[in-house]
Amino acid sequence: MPKSSTLPDYSLAQTAEIYVFIIVNSSEKPIYFFSDAHLGAGSTEQERIKIRKLAELLDRIGHEQARCFILGDLFDFWFEFRRDIPKGYDEILELLRATTDRGADIHFIGGNHDWWAGEKLAALTGLVIHKEPFIGELAGLRIYAGHGDGLARSDRGYRNILRPILRNRVNVWLFRQLPRVVGQSLARMVSGGSRIYTKQRNLRMDAEYVEAARDMCEDNLDIVVIGHTHEPARIVEFEKGRYINIGEFYEQFSYGVLMNGDFVLMRI
Repeated sequence: MPKSSTLPDYSLAQTAEIYVFIIVNSSEKPIYFFSDAHLGAGSTEQERIKIRKLAELLDRIGHEQARCFILGDLFDFWFEFRRDIPKGYDEILELLRATTDRGADIHFIGGNHDWWAGEKLAALTGLVIHKEPFIGELAGLRIYAGHGDGLARSDRGYRNILRPILRNRVNVWLFRQLPRVVGQSLARMVSGGSRIYTKQRNLRMDAEYVEAARDMCEDNLDIVVIGHTHEPARIVEFEKGRYINIGEFYEQFSYGVLMNGDFVLMRI
């Protein structure tokens, strides 16, 4: 049986607490991971809190000139229309641009709500946009970093039917021709239901994500790190490799840091 650890409860904490999992010794700069802020999905007060928390995290990243991987669903909806982009994201776009201007190296891997990010987001923010999960070496470790959608074995309908339809080049081109206000309104009609369904379904499929990560680690990976499920952040250790779910950044405000050889799960 794999060993599982979750992030501690911070409800009574006055300062940030951390859960540390020792990996290897390293002197490289910290590498940050976070996902699932779902900006635009909450009330005015909820969105204000999200932006404040993101500003604090991005200030750290900018100050350290660190590398960061945003693992999808930063936006509850992002699509680059022919003449426009979704409305309501000015603050986060300015924060991201200010952070990359300070020398931070920020990579964006789209989720099921914002996979369509591309040249416009890159130009506005300085982000490096990835259309597929990152698979490569970080701090001497072979790492898979992605959103996590479609990894569960039973999620065949999404993986084999819905996702290919949503990412089909012709369908994307057709949707891009819509006026922004029409496209964004259509997206809002389905995103809330999708978010609730995703959380309920992913909690039921939790063991399948662990199983998928174990299989991937057997195939020459040291770490599989994802978000997507909206479950509490945790680390699962296998005989070979580790599964890390970094949680979400809209209620728990959790994120991960590969730092000085340790993988640290934190809340802000």
